[in-house]
Amino acid sequence: MGVSKSSKTTTGLSSFSLVYGTEAISPVELLVPTPRVVHGQEIDIDAATCAEIRTTDLETLEETRNLVYNCTQRYQQQMANAYNKAMKARIFAKGQMVLKAVDHVRRNLSAPSKFAPSWEGPYLIREANDSGYYRLATAEGESLAEPINGKWLKLYYA
Repeated sequence: MGVSKSSKTTTGLSSFSLVYGTEAISPVELLVPTPRVVHGQEIDIDAATCAEIRTTDLETLEETRNLVYNCTQRYQQQMANAYNKAMKARIFAKGQMVLKAVDHVRRNLSAPSKFAPSWEGPYLIREANDSGYYRLATAEGESLAEPINGKWLKLYYA
């Protein structure tokens, strides 16, 4: 398995550089030298200088990781904001009639047939929780055992 040199969109750095503090050199770059490889081969330095340079690289690595962590946090916050902006809150009150998504839709499974319904009901909201979960009952008054998240419900219009 080869080393991935692709940089991540969020951070602009590759995973390899975050772990080792330097970019990976692929075997192809050794066969067909790139300017980076040629420059490294031309420099004639002793082991002490090389160790000093590597130590400096490793000391700056922690700072780079902290910057990447902050970039990642900002990116995740932007993604959460975009999701929350696009998400429509579905808030229902006790006593409203709703339709419930069928099991294969909630589990993201393929439908038994292409004519299978996506919604079932109507159901009556028996209990509404602030956390977005609801307890339902059939039109005859029989309670369903499991609570359901509001994202799987939609208002029923008679």
